[in-house]
Amino acid sequence: MNKEEEILIIGNGSSVLDTKYGDIIDSYQNVARINNYETETFKENVGQKVNIWFNGANKHVRPRKKLPEKVIVFVPSSVYVKYYDLMDARIKERQNLDKNQYYLVPLKKVYDYEELIKSDRITTGTSSILWAMENYKTVVIHGFDFFIDSKEHYYDSKIKKWLYNNILTRGKKHNTQREMDYINEQIELGKVKSLKNIISDT
Repeated sequence: MNKEEEILIIGNGSSVLDTKYGDIIDSYQNVARINNYETETFKENVGQKVNIWFNGANKHVRPRKKLPEKVIVFVPSSVYVKYYDLMDARIKERQNLDKNQYYLVPLKKVYDYEELIKSDRITTGTSSILWAMENYKTVVIHGFDFFIDSKEHYYDSKIKKWLYNNILTRGKKHNTQREMDYINEQIELGKVKSLKNIISDT
């Protein structure tokens, strides 16, 4: 399989607000974002460019009026099996996407990813990195907090941030520690690059 050259994936972790990499992010040829990403209010931090939308197709992912060039949909294997024959209708109902508007990652590939992480429900963020590693020569990531130090997304309201860090739970369906350890290992092996590391080295 011929791989495309390079992709930059912007996670939804609150750590993106610690840096103002907007212009650098927008300089990448392929910029991918995840689920309910927002750019307009956070241009200085995360830029505006979007070529690829990684979509978890769950009930919390909001439909978008304007779609980027590619929409890649990941569904956990347990959900995939349960709704196998209804998956396209389910995605249509939730994200208002017609079948020709997205690529649904096959069930076998989802099983492969779950086996790599040793977890039966992987976050959309980690799935996007694993998919990118197979389809791009260079994978760069930024803003992946894995719900470890903070349970919030960078675009959450102040009330939501307080609730998720003090009362509500987020990410508990996933083994986020295992996901983080695996991705950090890929960074150490040079198979994935951190945007912060790239910038600090220049």
